[in-house]
Amino acid sequence: MAINTVIIEDEEKSTYVLRELLRKTAPDVEVTGVAGHVEEAIRLIEDQEPQLVFLDIRIGDGLGFDVLKRLQKRAFELICITAYNSYALEAFRYSAIDYLLKPIGIKDLEESVDRVRQRLNGRQDLSGQPAEMISIPTSQGCDFIDPETIVWCLAQGSYTIFHLTDGSKHTATRNMGYYEELLCAGCFVRIHHNTIVNMRQIRSYVKGKGGYVILKNDTKLEVSQRRKTEFLEKMKA
Repeated sequence: MAINTVIIEDEEKSTYVLRELLRKTAPDVEVTGVAGHVEEAIRLIEDQEPQLVFLDIRIGDGLGFDVLKRLQKRAFELICITAYNSYALEAFRYSAIDYLLKPIGIKDLEESVDRVRQRLNGRQDLSGQPAEMISIPTSQGCDFIDPETIVWCLAQGSYTIFHLTDGSKHTATRNMGYYEELLCAGCFVRIHHNTIVNMRQIRSYVKGKGGYVILKNDTKLEVSQRRKTEFLEKMKA
């Protein structure tokens, strides 16, 4: 299956080299568009809704991060490419799969694309968990969390709070919509506009207008009326 891909890069030579490397090493990566400026990149991503974005850090009129900050929705995997190694931490705060330095090595590119395939396959496997660790951007950097250790997630504005099996909490500087794309293809379900829960951590469901679930750690979480049908259908699957 082709991976719908766009490249955000303002240097024609760099774009050509990346295309050629992908053609030789990853024929399933289908480049459907290229943009070299912030506004152009935003329009391209919103129009194409790609599965994968190769993002140069420094583009014609700003930084690649300027594009990410302004997107209303992000449902793609991200590989950052740059000639500078000083942006790695910020790249991983945006949950980049990888951070490739120019000139891009074939082996590094192959490994990065393979991780993308695993992540996309994890989304499509409705009976399993996401294939990769979840990257949680924080104010200090980022944490990497095994999805199996996530009990439930709470949205608070543009932040997401992860409650883990060991009782700890991790606050991510990303909204819940992004993590819904990653988690809800597996054993997670959104039961409320501000709540995603790991179905394997649910002990019981109590009926009501929407009802509520009781988790194995005795936490009670409300199920919204709008989400009730989807929740019950997924629990029965």
